[in-house]
This record gives sequence, structure tokens and C-alpha cells, in this order.
Amino acid sequence: MAPTAVESGTAPAAFVRRVIKDAGARWSESGVERRFRLGPLTLRLRSCGPALDPVVLPVLRHAEAAWPVAESGTITVYAVSHADDGFQAPPDEWPFAPDEADAVARIVWDRQAGIALVSDESRGIWHLHDMAAATGVYWVRAAADLPIWEYGSPLRHHLHWGALATGQAMLHSAVVGENGVGVMLAGPGGSGKSTLTAAAISAGMQTTGDDMVLVSPSGTNWLSHPLFDGMKLTGMAESLFSGFAAKASNRARQPGEKALIAINAAMPEALVPALPVKAIVSCRLSGAARSVIRPASRFETIRALSPSTSKILRTAHDEVFRQAAELSRSLPCHEFLIGGDPTEAVTVLRGFMGELGP
Repeated sequence: MAPTAVESGTAPAAFVRRVIKDAGARWSESGVERRFRLGPLTLRLRSCGPALDPVVLPVLRHAEAAWPVAESGTITVYAVSHADDGFQAPPDEWPFAPDEADAVARIVWDRQAGIALVSDESRGIWHLHDMAAATGVYWVRAAADLPIWEYGSPLRHHLHWGALATGQAMLHSAVVGENGVGVMLAGPGGSGKSTLTAAAISAGMQTTGDDMVLVSPSGTNWLSHPLFDGMKLTGMAESLFSGFAAKASNRARQPGEKALIAINAAMPEALVPALPVKAIVSCRLSGAARSVIRPASRFETIRALSPSTSKILRTAHDEVFRQAAELSRSLPCHEFLIGGDPTEAVTVLRGFMGELGP
């Protein structure tokens, strides 16, 4: 539930709302608005200039909505670039203390004041959000300075906050499926989710994402929805799926940099608007000759979902934990020991899904 709107006199709350007001004024002069339907969540993106279009639009184009769309469950985000749009820079002294573990990051999650903020000051990226007004600002110092991973999941913090306010869960996971049966693949980076997703869609299966998905309750069931049209491959996966890697948007990438691939470009129609989630499978690479799916405890499943999600999204750790706990309580939980052959792993996964039924 979103925080109650309050007129806060605190410096952080006043600052966030002032930046949003300034961005709204700048946008009203000559900005462009686009709408995206991400499951039950509607994103109203207001660009103050074209500089951030190459960052945001490619991964959201799949969800662009025709006018009009429902206003319920809507968040508004202003996208501004200081260097390109002339929007004001942050002041030298912000009314937020740097994170003690990272002097170039600031994190605010203040439900009472109704504000949230995540910054990466070394790269010039700020996400400021008024949760009570469901409105935020995505501020960057210069579009040309953004790291490649920002192209894979821009606006992620705003979508996270919007999902929380509307009873949805944004989770670090992949979902693959077919014939009306989807399976959530959980686990930290390097656990095999992306490689397995690439193998699954190569075999004709569908997906709602390989890294971040939106999950919403639907009666007694759970539905997953895509957020970003992107798949990340590295190392052996690039060689195994060279056809996908050849379509990466960052073909001139640095050594060790993941290939960022649009799923729709790699396998048209593989990215679908929704898949029912029938089970959660926490992934782990075993390197064995054969893959195995076996029952797992709720604790193991929560541990596969919650910490990695919180590490990426930075705020609302308690809420994320409760969402992971609720999901694991209502769905069968299993562990997937993924062997050395992704094609064989997909065969095992298909057999498991067949046992789940429609």
C-alpha cells in the first residue's frame, strides 16, 4: 500500500518534490509523453528531450500502449538529462547522507514521508520518487556516460516502487513456459537463469523475462508479466547461442561485458504479455551430466529470491522479503541442479512442467 500523502517539512521530502515539480515544468514546455502497459501497472513516461530515448525505449517498446489506457495503477516518470536537456544539476550539498558502505550512493526509503531515492553518483544516475503522488524523476548527468547495464533495466527503481504501491512484486527472476504453464527461475547472478532462458526460447518456449519480472496475484493464481525486453548472455552462453549474441545491441562490448540482446529480435513472439506461474525453481549450476529438479524448502526458495532482488533494487527490503515469502507459501518450491548441457536441462524442465498440469 502506498504511503499516505503528507505535507512534509523535512528537507529530503521537500527536495524530492521540488525536483519533480521542476521536471514537470520543464516537460510542459516541449516534452513528449508515452505510455506503457506492464501487466497491471501503467507507466506514463514523460521525456524532457530525446537523449534518453535510446536508453529507455528499446527495452520498453514491447509494452507501448495505445491511447487511452486505464488510469488505475499508473505511475508518472520524468526522464531528464542534465548535459543533453539542460535540466539543472544536483546541488553540491544534497539533504541525504551517503550510504556508509558506498560513498557514491544514497538510498532513501521513507514510507512516512512518502519518498524514495536511489543514486549512483559516480555514474550520474538518480531515481527520485514521490510515492504518495506516484510520480518520479529519472535524472542522468549525461546519456553518453551511462553504463551498458543501465540500458538493460532503466527506470527499474521507479517500476519497483510503482509495483509495491499497486500490490505487485518486481522480482529478480526469469519465467519460462508453454501451454499455459510457467515456471519461475530464481537465483542470484551466475546461477544459470539467462542461459536456461535462452535455451528454452530456442526450443520454442515462451518467456516474460530473463532477469526481472513483474508478478501479480490473479484470483488464486499468480501471473508474471515482462518488464524489459532484454536478455543478457556471457561466456559459454554466448558461444552456445551465437545467433542470439550476434544480435546484441552492444556488439563492440568490452571483455567480460555481457551481451545485451532484445528477446523480440532474437526470437520473435517469444516474449509474451503474461504467463501463469505454477512453481518456483531455484537454480544452481551443478556441471553434472544430467540435470535434476527436486523439492526444496520455502526457506531455500526465499533465499533464492529475496536477497538478490534487494541487492539490485536497493530499497524496501522488508516488503521484498514478505513478497517472496507469500509467493513461496502459495506455490510449489523446487531446486534445479542444472547440468552441463542446457538443451538437456530444457528437456528436464519440460518434463517437470508437464507434471504441473495446466
